[in-house]
Amino acid sequence: MSQSNDILESSLVAVDGLYLSIINDRVQDISNDAESLSMGLSTIKIKDDTSKGIIVGIRSTLLENNELARIVSEMIDGLITLPTVEVKGHE
Repeated sequence: MSQSNDILESSLVAVDGLYLSIINDRVQDISNDAESLSMGLSTIKIKDDTSKGIIVGIRSTLLENNELARIVSEMIDGLITLPTVEVKGHE
């Protein structure tokens, strides 16, 4: 997106609920993948302190991304459950 969120104007857009569900499924896939990768990294035994620090940093980032993806998924769920609105064309 080329515009800053600060200058975007509020607008209504028509989005199919099924399309939002598909997007939500992909977001949940990202969340699950991040969690699985983090758990996989936790099984690696490393003796080098520098390498341990790198692994901890990567795991922390993956877990943060997992949580952000869950939040986005909940937001999309909220959009999916909004009541439908009929849009009337201009005459």
